[in-house]
Amino acid sequence: MTATPLADLLAAVPSLNDPQQPFSYSVEDGRIIGSWDIVKATSLYPTEITHLDRDYRLEVELDEDEHQYSYEDHESSTSARADGDGVSFQKEFFKGKETKKEFSFEFGGVNKTDEGVSVAPVVYSFDTDRIKEPLFGLLEQHGWEQKKGFFKRLFS
Repeated sequence: MTATPLADLLAAVPSLNDPQQPFSYSVEDGRIIGSWDIVKATSLYPTEITHLDRDYRLEVELDEDEHQYSYEDHESSTSARADGDGVSFQKEFFKGKETKKEFSFEFGGVNKTDEGVSVAPVVYSFDTDRIKEPLFGLLEQHGWEQKKGFFKRLFS
């Protein structure tokens, strides 16, 4: 199979965007970017305020000469809390390769999210395969292969 030229491949990326999905794909500087705003919520309790903001970004680099791609996962999480004991703040970052699947519900009070204000718990799920599979499938359908890492090259 002949690989699709880079320009045509990049032009096909927006076709993956589905308004029913919590993530989207774009092209920036010749790379494909998958973005997922996992959760952004602030909860008000009678004696405290908490805030949670989690984001995920998938960056795919393309090697036009070899028709191969490599990727890197980026995840960030920020949480803050103010209560009678003071204020706390935590920020975490991850950069590398990961496979992650999680389901969570947070808070119990009055919650403000992108969807509005309610007293229902903030419920969210996250699965890296959910954002990777459609994109990697598109790349492979167009004749592009994932670059093999050192150990895969060594043992193939």
